[in-house]
Amino acid sequence: MTLIELGELTESTGPEPSRRRRRVGGSRTPLLLVALIALVTLVSATPPAPRMQAILPSSLAAQVYFTGDQILTVVPVREASDGSQELLAYRMPERATGSPQRLTPLWRMPVRPGDRVDTAERADDSGLVLSLERANAGFESLLLDSRTGQTRWRKPGSATLDGSGRVLLQRYDVEGSSILAAVELASGRELWSVSSKATWVTYHQRETVIDAIVVSMVAGGVEVLDPATGALRYRLPATSDEPGDDQHVWAIGDLVLVSNSKGVAAYDVDGLVRRWQTSVSPINWVIPCGALLCAYGIGGGAHLLDPATGAVRWSVDGDIYVLRADERRALASDFRGPAIKVTTIDAETGRIGADDGDWELVGMVDHVPYLLATRSIPKVGAVLARLDPAYAQPRRIDILPGAVGNCGYREDLIACRRQDGDFGVWQLRD
Repeated sequence: MTLIELGELTESTGPEPSRRRRRVGGSRTPLLLVALIALVTLVSATPPAPRMQAILPSSLAAQVYFTGDQILTVVPVREASDGSQELLAYRMPERATGSPQRLTPLWRMPVRPGDRVDTAERADDSGLVLSLERANAGFESLLLDSRTGQTRWRKPGSATLDGSGRVLLQRYDVEGSSILAAVELASGRELWSVSSKATWVTYHQRETVIDAIVVSMVAGGVEVLDPATGALRYRLPATSDEPGDDQHVWAIGDLVLVSNSKGVAAYDVDGLVRRWQTSVSPINWVIPCGALLCAYGIGGGAHLLDPATGAVRWSVDGDIYVLRADERRALASDFRGPAIKVTTIDAETGRIGADDGDWELVGMVDHVPYLLATRSIPKVGAVLARLDPAYAQPRRIDILPGAVGNCGYREDLIACRRQDGDFGVWQLRD
């Protein structure tokens, strides 16, 4: 999926940590400022090489998405006072230029007041699957012709695109039951539909094809469904007898992870045979963060787990939000001071090193190999840095002229809010 949502940018890969105590300890900020000044001076003295770059007309309330060879924006309709919006589609620039090109829309589509585009995915050469969160009315999904914006079909529920030519849909009925369904991508014809008392649904993928639907049930059990038919493959009985126990499931790698009041347990996605169980504080979210699993606590903090054994390598408190880790070190956002900082953690001991300064993280698509961050320089733009556990500190790789932050990127493109309120789009330099 090549989706980036900008505008009100949030980290969708885990819970948002809270700010608490003020930061203590040393800092490399003066050295970093010297390095930044040197980089800006070097860039300003050297004419920039041509690259693909563009200006996307926008507004402060816009949402921006990358989808295949197009850029989508949702913007308020000018001079409308009823909250009307419209979806605009732009063709991705194809040629390198010395100065940014100003894009014009290919087509536009009205969006009802209060609705929000939740996801936008290119389905094939001419298909675009949108999921809209309706104001007080649940989700609705559409297949559009990406060349014209014409609607091909419309279905209730939020959509997940499957590489096998199916679209999986999830919605809730008036009684609170979860309705899972699959429709044919090309026609919208329903292939199957099942109703269940599900509280949490996740998907297991191999390559681009969803090969299992993992469902956490209200009663505490876990079920694995066949995405081709909706039929039950495996069932795991409830592992906790506590009434109202809050249980979540995730499919990561070849594991199904189940968290409840007893901790986190891992099962094979094929057969639901238990691999390991770890007793940790109640967990709200689990994500892969490099070589380890990051398990974020309901009350804050995180445990770094070995995916092979479940062993806790180390833990951090609620002021530190781990972003990525490998065998040597981890990168984290440090919320212990008045400004968010990026810090490096020793992966063997969990010891927090000196901070790497104030950086704004760049939103990303899927599980990209590294993180990006920006730092604004008044009247210049944004310094772009690569964050990778393989390096002891951020690597400054570019200057984005006129950018002020609020950025998102995919493999080779980055979009950021500009000082004039529009969005800039740049090809990432090697």
